[in-house]
Amino acid sequence: MEIVQKHAMIDIGSNSIRLVIIGVDRDYFFKELLNFKAVARLSNFIDENNNLSREGTSVLLTVLKRFQSIIERERDVHVVDAFATAAMRKAKNREAVLKLILEQTGLTVRLLSGIKEAYYGYYAIINSTFVEDGISIDIGGGSTEVTMFKNRKLIHSHSFPFGAVTLYKTFYKNGDPNAGEKLEAYIKKAFSSFDWLCGNQLPIIGIGGTARNLARIDQLQEHYPMVGLHQYTIPRDRLDELTKKLASMTLEERESMDGLSKDRADIILPASGVINMLVKMNHGNTFMLSGDGLREGVFYEWVLGQRGEERIPYVLNESLRQMRRNFNLDSNHTSYVKTLAFQVLEGILVLLKEKVSDRRIAWLLSHSADLAYLGEFVNNESSSAQTFYLLTNININGISHHDRLAVALVSSFKNRSNLIDFAKPFQQLVTKEELRLYETLGAVLRLAHDFDRTKLHVVDRLSVKLTKKKQVQITAYYHNDAYFEEQAAQRHKKHLERALKTSVAIQFKNADE
Repeated sequence: MEIVQKHAMIDIGSNSIRLVIIGVDRDYFFKELLNFKAVARLSNFIDENNNLSREGTSVLLTVLKRFQSIIERERDVHVVDAFATAAMRKAKNREAVLKLILEQTGLTVRLLSGIKEAYYGYYAIINSTFVEDGISIDIGGGSTEVTMFKNRKLIHSHSFPFGAVTLYKTFYKNGDPNAGEKLEAYIKKAFSSFDWLCGNQLPIIGIGGTARNLARIDQLQEHYPMVGLHQYTIPRDRLDELTKKLASMTLEERESMDGLSKDRADIILPASGVINMLVKMNHGNTFMLSGDGLREGVFYEWVLGQRGEERIPYVLNESLRQMRRNFNLDSNHTSYVKTLAFQVLEGILVLLKEKVSDRRIAWLLSHSADLAYLGEFVNNESSSAQTFYLLTNININGISHHDRLAVALVSSFKNRSNLIDFAKPFQQLVTKEELRLYETLGAVLRLAHDFDRTKLHVVDRLSVKLTKKKQVQITAYYHNDAYFEEQAAQRHKKHLERALKTSVAIQFKNADE
């Protein structure tokens, strides 16, 4: 990836201030280059007159000057987008503070409204996850933004003037033993004012540090085998248990808790309470983390504007586009093998007795074919193991963790023994019925690869028929020399025979004769 420009963002939040620099190439492929965070707790520096105090202004300027020096040392930073949220919205002296920032750092900071902040959270979710209908919540230090979206379109949004830091100061700071109950009543009343936040049975998607911490804690407690927090899902009951557990712990216990950032050990109490209450009142079954939030929403708005797009049409396809570039995947070969795989699938579809729709089977085979050669980028001889490792250890936008595991098992298929070995650590995420399907699709994909063993596209098409005894007959029509294709296919057809529990006969016919 040849980076031609860099996009810097400075997010001035109520709890923390963060600098992110993203590299962009000529085709608008992008990757994060730098990410720095400073915990500033600006909400704590709003005085009784609702002004950002002199001390708070000093803290803010110190961080921004430090970030500005980093930006100046970087080459090709074409865009610097600095924006501020709730703490600065609340400060009556915000104009004077923003003017001072400009004078001392040269940074022009745009003040985001609560509604705009909510929009960016929604925009990040629809461009980075598989969720099409849901309710988002971003609980910051001084405000909480919520949205409802359906078919990836924004329906409702609101910004509440309370956040993790301000709620902690109001309910928990003085050690009130009834703080939890009082917070619950307060939040319930606030959310009840909006019908669209209650009883929709939609998934709740959380953005920001608190949501990330809850997901990380849950993964550790569940000994979760997959890597990656983005799009990780927690069942409603388990979220409720985790919220109660956090409330029962002392501050010292939370500070030493695995998965919980020490600087959030105090404010995790009101923040988790708010999220849990929203999940309860909405009557949804799950809470999901979006690793992409405000900053990513801001960046998506810019980069998609450069590309002339309103939103990413299909998030997973965009992820695959990025991965093809990053791992040097041969699109022509991949597409050719996929075509052959579907010709095999079409002929054997009636033999698949799993309670899975044809659409689901086609989706799995298609995207597994897209990623089947990922591991060759690392090592050709161990490509199967490398493919499986990569797919279970990297975040992929637009696909659930369950589906990412499914694609990993199908695309990395070598034989039944390998499939079972790969699946062992993930028994809590995959059923025996699913494994049988993955074995069949993996065997189909491997056989399709054999029919293009030389990558010369000598097999023009496959004709697949079933005999009365449900035996599979495959005829490969080829041109030129198909010696290595025939050799590989005859050797590896046994994997499909084992999966289908029937015989597979393969015949090669010269299409020119």
